[in-house]
Amino acid sequence: MTLAAEDILPDPERFRHVHMMGIGGIGMAGLARLLAARGFAVSGCDACPTELTRRLAADGIPVSAGHAAEHLGKPWADWSVFSPAVPPENGERRAAAELGIPCLRRGEVLPALAARRRTLAVAGTHGKTTTSSMLLHALRGNGRAPGWCIGGEVWPDRWPGGEGAEDLLVIEADESDGTLARYRTETAVVASIEPDHLEHFSDYGDLLACFRTFLAGARRRIACADNPDAARLGSEFGAVRYGIDAADCRIGAAELAFDAGGIDYTLRVDGADAGRFRLPLPGRHNLLDALGAVAAAETAGVEPVAAAAALATCRLPGRRMELAGEGRGIRVLSDYAHHPSEIRALLEAVRQTGPKRILAVFQPHRYTRTRAMAADFPSAFAGADRVLLLPVYAASEPPLEGGTSEDLARAWRAAPGAPPVETPADFAAAEERLAELWTPGDTVLLVGAGDIIRMAPRLAARLAE
Repeated sequence: MTLAAEDILPDPERFRHVHMMGIGGIGMAGLARLLAARGFAVSGCDACPTELTRRLAADGIPVSAGHAAEHLGKPWADWSVFSPAVPPENGERRAAAELGIPCLRRGEVLPALAARRRTLAVAGTHGKTTTSSMLLHALRGNGRAPGWCIGGEVWPDRWPGGEGAEDLLVIEADESDGTLARYRTETAVVASIEPDHLEHFSDYGDLLACFRTFLAGARRRIACADNPDAARLGSEFGAVRYGIDAADCRIGAAELAFDAGGIDYTLRVDGADAGRFRLPLPGRHNLLDALGAVAAAETAGVEPVAAAAALATCRLPGRRMELAGEGRGIRVLSDYAHHPSEIRALLEAVRQTGPKRILAVFQPHRYTRTRAMAADFPSAFAGADRVLLLPVYAASEPPLEGGTSEDLARAWRAAPGAPPVETPADFAAAEERLAELWTPGDTVLLVGAGDIIRMAPRLAARLAE
């Protein structure tokens, strides 16, 4: 049966049971909770149980371990959704097709859901998760109660998605598979554009065209003026500008004062001082994301001064400089950064917290990205004192010549000024090496978008011994 999300979503009675393959992914879990709130009976499966899948089960969404045709249920699911981590050859996806069960991408369902709401959508090669979570916080801090679907665990309850008490919806719009072009929203925010996901797009121009379509489909547009391509595309649509360095911004910041706990700054609105505020987070990139949230909140009726005041109590979403363990004078931070620009900003922010040394463990994400950006990763880690380079997290990709960690290590050792690099064989070897290296005052960074997060509890346990 061939059906689109636009056919299914208005009719939760006819298409009541939706089965979600890869429900343990952050974005899938958020979508699952939104669909359940709209009256769909949601079930799901994932390759490995996680804390998030256990929480979904406790929340009334049953989750099966692994992928098997019987997970589609009896009676069979009326439709299904799959994450990018579930490839076409997956047996469960093939079974759904054989049974005539409509099988949709997450990136088809969320835009269709967003089109039925007053949606504020944040996109960008990086910055979108933090900006959208800050936007949600600013709205909540001013008495609003939007729904949300964000690619991070959002405080205070750490759910990546859920229903609100009003028609407003805050979402993170993903560009990785091209479905960004499907969104038709009240407000579109572009936080950044840089080359990435070229395993999907034919070239960088193709990626830019996707962002252009995203902006064209919105009633209001906002763009980061400090990012050249975001600013350039935004200017084509007369987008509201925000930034720190750029001139002619609707929302800006001046007189920045950094310390280990955050940033004090003067908010500027149309070039005029609007008051002194504090963001309780280190890192210039976090302040830039906060300004994007302030600009977006204004389109929902929250004045910039009120939004900035609310952000004085915000926290980063999960896996963004998240404290994963502490003991013996050593901190372990976990961060989702996987693009060189994100890593560079992360190192800058961590340095502001005053560690004696930074020991970074990096798990590259995808062979295609590792090959395409091999020349940029070594310099991105310039703020680290030593880097342990793990094998690439494949994300369903086959190994690619030039894209392995061994290939990256060779480029790394030839790069002038790059920090020392080692290549432990696996997580266990990296943990043992860290235990040999760390001393009081060190910060250990776990960097990457794959399953490197599995190291966090084991390192925390070592520090607690």
